[in-house]
Amino acid sequence: MPEPAEDTEPPAARPREEPTATRRWRWTEAALLVVGVLGLILVGIAGLVFVDALPQVDPSQLGHWRTPRGSSIDGGWLVWALISSLVLIAITGLPISRLAGHGSVRGAVAQGIGGLVVVFWAVATSLLANGFYFMGPSEGCFYDSCWPLHEQIWATLIPGVLTGIVMLVMALLVNRLAWWIRALVPAVGWVALLLIQHAVWVRYLLPLFQARPN
Repeated sequence: MPEPAEDTEPPAARPREEPTATRRWRWTEAALLVVGVLGLILVGIAGLVFVDALPQVDPSQLGHWRTPRGSSIDGGWLVWALISSLVLIAITGLPISRLAGHGSVRGAVAQGIGGLVVVFWAVATSLLANGFYFMGPSEGCFYDSCWPLHEQIWATLIPGVLTGIVMLVMALLVNRLAWWIRALVPAVGWVALLLIQHAVWVRYLLPLFQARPN
């Protein structure tokens, strides 16, 4: 009798199991991204703190003389600057393998969405802070042009808008820049822009806003 032919097909390859360290790394990044996304709420609160630290002119009552709100940079301002900066770093995620490596696509997506949220908070907090002037018994703007309401709104939202744009650019460059660059540039730029804004505001913009419109 002829012997049965032997099965020469190689055994099916077993699916490669993901190393435990890699799984932990991915779960750690996922947790960090969740913290970063939830922390964007704190960025909105921080935006109100930063706007309130700028002495602004009330456009509803003798705007060229009164500066009813605003305080200097204090401990609370620094705490909120630190918290918001850490949120911007957290929402970048983690590098794929090493600190000098590239970030993950998940981190890039979260950073891009975070940039849009930062822009939204910048606009919202600026409008909200300046809208408080008209919540009382005021009859409206002191000047026909409502000077310097619109100028103050534009000036207060600059740091947030620029930071959000930088976050979007960093997200698009996820495969070109190291993770730590994408994480630190928006956070450091955010604090630097806030400090520059406060210095320029007190020294140059406030006297301009206090003056009569041309």
